[in-house]
Amino acid sequence: MAETLYQLTVRKGPKVGETFKLETISITIGRDPVSDVILNDPEVSRQHARFTQIESGYQVQDLGSTNGTFVNGERLESDPVDLQPGFTISMGSGVTLIYELVPTGDALAATMVDQSGLGEMVQLSGVDEEAAVPALPSFDDEPEVPEGWEPDPSPPFTPPAPPPLVTSTDDDVAAQKRRRNMIIVVTAVILLLCCCGFIAFMWFFGDDLILKPLGLI
Repeated sequence: MAETLYQLTVRKGPKVGETFKLETISITIGRDPVSDVILNDPEVSRQHARFTQIESGYQVQDLGSTNGTFVNGERLESDPVDLQPGFTISMGSGVTLIYELVPTGDALAATMVDQSGLGEMVQLSGVDEEAAVPALPSFDDEPEVPEGWEPDPSPPFTPPAPPPLVTSTDDDVAAQKRRRNMIIVVTAVILLLCCCGFIAFMWFFGDDLILKPLGLI
């Protein structure tokens, strides 16, 4: 008769879905690196609980943990408690383990069949999702364009006419010359008057104002 093997499966905590086979007489669980099963969770003590092999399987004992060890919701005291397959072991509120038999032979094959059936269900559900996607609208119903039809040609682009250039006429040029000549004549007359006035002033008053102060007369 084959030996019955047991395992712990993490249902809640830092390693959800992972299994730990119970293959030795004594197994400790905690955060301490020297523990046989390390669960790095703040609710788990460094040395939290011990699983010990007995004739009927395993029993669990709390090792004075801070947050306690619970079997099926009941907190353990100092005495160990015998386990039955399907029992839940909780460590504080952060970790939950399931004590169960290791699948062997027919049980393992049934588990593989269940997993393959689950895969088929996932595949079928994917097919259903694809079938549920609405079809894209068809554009075959667009009106047909009559043969030989062409769009109206756009009118040719005509650039705007440039602004007319301002050109000077002969009259404007003559007027500008007359103004320039007038300015020259007026300027020359003013300069001539100034010169005549200076000469007359020096003729009548130059001796008294310039030569006498210099002692020349």
